[in-house]
Amino acid sequence: MATVEFREASRIFDTMSRPAVNRINLDIADGEFLVLVGPSGCGKSTTLRMLAGLEPVDQGQILIDGVDVTDKRARDRDCAMVFQSYALYPNMTARQNMSFALENARMPKAQITEKVAAAAKMLELEDLLDRKPAKMSGGQRQRIAMGRAIVRDPKVFCMDEPLSNLDAKLRVTTRSQIATLQRRLGVTTVYVTHDQTEAMTMGDRVCVLKDGEIQQVDRPTFLYEHPANTFVAGFIGSPAITLIENVEVSGSRAVMGEGHRMELGMDPVLASRTPGRVIVGIRPEGWEVLSEDDGSTVPLRVDLIEELGSESFAYCTPLMTADSPVTVRNSRVTVRAGKRQKLSVGETIHVRPGPDEASFFHPESEVNLEFLEG
Repeated sequence: MATVEFREASRIFDTMSRPAVNRINLDIADGEFLVLVGPSGCGKSTTLRMLAGLEPVDQGQILIDGVDVTDKRARDRDCAMVFQSYALYPNMTARQNMSFALENARMPKAQITEKVAAAAKMLELEDLLDRKPAKMSGGQRQRIAMGRAIVRDPKVFCMDEPLSNLDAKLRVTTRSQIATLQRRLGVTTVYVTHDQTEAMTMGDRVCVLKDGEIQQVDRPTFLYEHPANTFVAGFIGSPAITLIENVEVSGSRAVMGEGHRMELGMDPVLASRTPGRVIVGIRPEGWEVLSEDDGSTVPLRVDLIEELGSESFAYCTPLMTADSPVTVRNSRVTVRAGKRQKLSVGETIHVRPGPDEASFFHPESEVNLEFLEG
């Protein structure tokens, strides 16, 4: 097990373009499961490969257990990599794939056998050890790839989207196995994914990246409830948060709409940090659905309903008056309805945010007002 530190670390592929990873600072605790998440091209896989030694660090440093490994070869860093594509040797059995690195390190045969057997038992692979990859399913191949990493007893596990080639049901099963296994082994793990559901359910902490820069690092629930900016708010959570722009702040109240006047209470300290208007973020479960307008609601037309059994999501168009200065980003409001709350496509519903369900963002920087100093 080990700590990991990124100190102003950058990866620059083209000096004429922005860095793929731009001067990131990140501390990962001993035994922590940290998830790097973000859209395609945000630099998450490059960051992982820099840690593993598969990409050079053009600026800054990377430390493992307090030792600067910036210029060390991958083989000297004691990091075990699990790739998206499994990267198994097709001509070798599962047993041979798992033991290959240990044999190269000239480890005694008895010790290799013991380590492979222990990893196979942990991953429920005993019956597959003499099969070759072509005779295995995708989930089995991924477990073999994980077993190959486990037998090395590395300081750090590096996992690069290991579940992206699996079908949806198998992904759910395998991600719980990985999270359980990591907690049992206690090995520091850095896990890359573009799937925010994986990030939320697996990580001790989640690091959100955009354009090679860290946007926020924190516990999954804190990220969800207190996003640092509108990008984090929109990326974390499915369905996505509704962002309402150009909302007027009057005293310690945010006022939405002209004909339909909906007021949201604001902390006076937060209200003092605005230039008179804010962006309001409300998640699907944050809306209360009323049967009729009571003077404090916003009318929505239901365009689409996703039925999920235990709940449903209504995707709606706001019916604002023509002279209203308020605009909804992407012109879409998503509302979660309970199992017994039946909505119909085409109907008009009236909604308002529940108490303390709104997040407030600066209209220009789009930073959460909670994170701004007065």
